[in-house]
Amino acid sequence: IADMILERKLNKLEARIDSKFPFAEDLPRNVKDVMIEMCYQLGVGGFSKFKQTITLLRLGNYKEAADEMLDSRWATQTPNRAQKLASIVRNA
Repeated sequence: IADMILERKLNKLEARIDSKFPFAEDLPRNVKDVMIEMCYQLGVGGFSKFKQTITLLRLGNYKEAADEMLDSRWATQTPNRAQKLASIVRNA
């Protein structure tokens, strides 16, 4: 049951991300998964504050987007997660 609840939450979250950030549908799956994970952790509103990262993702500039992700309070607060997710984006 817990897996079903989580799957529903993630599906709703992904739909919300696609609505707020239409370019996300065209991202490589692993990059979109990073967005989903960040939005799950921070909320869509919290992720929305990563304006430069979002712009760079939309432009397909993944290396700079990863750098911007790491230049944040979020990266300081959750360094292991931030490094892992930035690495995924950087290598997309």
